[in-house]
Formats: sequence, C-alpha cells, structure tokens
Amino acid sequence: MDQQINFDDLLTQVIGNETQYQPLGGPEIVSVCDHQTGQYMLVAVGWQKDRHINQIVFHARLLNGLVVIETDNTEEGLKNELVEAGLPASQIVFGTQHRPIMAEAMAA
Repeated sequence: MDQQINFDDLLTQVIGNETQYQPLGGPEIVSVCDHQTGQYMLVAVGWQKDRHINQIVFHARLLNGLVVIETDNTEEGLKNELVEAGLPASQIVFGTQHRPIMAEAMAA
C-alpha cells in the first residue's frame, strides 16, 4: 500500500507540474487525479480559434503495482519525468505495447 501512495504522490506531482505551462491562445491544460480508482489525466479543454477542444493529453492508471501509461501526447513524454521524480522505470508500462504484461496484471 505504501508503494501505491508513493505512486499517487509522484503522478499527482508530475501531472501538476505540467499544468503550470499553459499554451498561449490555446485550450487550458487541466489535471484530473482520482486517487480512489488510480486514474491520472491531463486534458486540454477550451477553444482554439473557432474549434472547441476536449482532448486527453496524458492518461495513466495504477494497476497491480504498475503505472500503466494509456496515452501520452506530451512533447517530452511524461515517462522520463516520472522516472526522474523517483518512479522505477521497471514499474512503468505502456498499455498499448505490452499485451502479455497487461493480461497478467489484469488477471492478478
């Protein structure tokens, strides 16, 4: 359980840091962190010229001791920032690229 609390804190911190850099004239970047279900997102919301934007920029979830990155549309990639913040790289997987790992994690 301590590990999950640590993962919660690290994900919340890294995602929160991303909201400090807002694009000029574009949609607002907002964080959505649900500690109860282990879901963490960055969402672009607002208007860009005459078009309404509501797009997932980053989505990660905690699943059986792993941080599963489902979507990462950030410029640098938040995996590197998570590792720099202290999250072990071995505990981070991409949901779309590791089907055997995901199947095992979901079965546990």
